[in-house]
Amino acid sequence: MPNWAFLLVRLVVSGSFCALATWIGWKLGQLPWALTFFVFSAPVVGIAIAKPLVELTHEGFDWLAHAHSRQWHGAYYQFNNVQIRVYEDDDRLWFTVADVLKASNIRAVPDTLLASYPANCKTIGRDACLDFEGVEKLFERNGSVELGRLTVWAKREVVTPWERKRSGALVPR
Repeated sequence: MPNWAFLLVRLVVSGSFCALATWIGWKLGQLPWALTFFVFSAPVVGIAIAKPLVELTHEGFDWLAHAHSRQWHGAYYQFNNVQIRVYEDDDRLWFTVADVLKASNIRAVPDTLLASYPANCKTIGRDACLDFEGVEKLFERNGSVELGRLTVWAKREVVTPWERKRSGALVPR
């Protein structure tokens, strides 16, 4: 059960207990007894919701602390001071075309390149993406020095560690 639901359940149950005790006090002797029963049953509400309330606050602070990096999902790659978004899908790595072109200083429209590489292209969300072979083919056709550097960087910093992780070579002994 999520913590917010646990908090609500405890609040309803303890509040119901407090209301029942107050009602019993009312039936026994009107206002003085009702207030006495309320005063002695009200701490039950505090005791019941204290732990889930503290945990909910902790979860909120954790959420807030990680909100700034949520868009990268724990993976941030940078080449030439440009963030390269890399997605893992279908057991392959997909490099966002717009980021590759921006980091390589190539002026081209990302969507026009997709027609040139139909087997190596995919749209993930709103991003047009190329797999690593597609990036290599782009370098072969374009011949840009920066794109060549990006290809070497991607192989060394992105693809090779990802392959090692998948093969189990990075598992601690």
